[in-house]
Amino acid sequence: MMATPRRKFSLRLKVFGSIFLLMVGVVVFFLFVAPSLERNVLTTWQCDVTSAEPHELSGTFKGSTTLPSVLLDTSDCGDIALQNGVTFDNNTEIAADFVPGTYDFQIGWVSVYLIRLLPNGLPEAQSYEPVS
Repeated sequence: MMATPRRKFSLRLKVFGSIFLLMVGVVVFFLFVAPSLERNVLTTWQCDVTSAEPHELSGTFKGSTTLPSVLLDTSDCGDIALQNGVTFDNNTEIAADFVPGTYDFQIGWVSVYLIRLLPNGLPEAQSYEPVS
């Protein structure tokens, strides 16, 4: 039995409507939900920092602007970005203050579960403290 033109149109409308709603849901998630998850749903990573250097990040949730950061190289957690409290005026000083050793990093939900799926995605530390 062949589908009538009306049924084909109805099926196409449902498919395109579903795709559109899915796309809107993804946009809403990344614009409104993900930033809150990144700041408020935190996991502690204990990592051995081997070096730190001033760095610039571009194109995260905040858009395509260049943002100051400190890139932390760790021997067991991979690279981690630090942006909170970092400016272009102080990123060199903050990087120089890091001494090799073990630190506790508070990592947001998006960094833990989603950011590494993106090309060049770096987890971002919301805060840190040296382990004594």
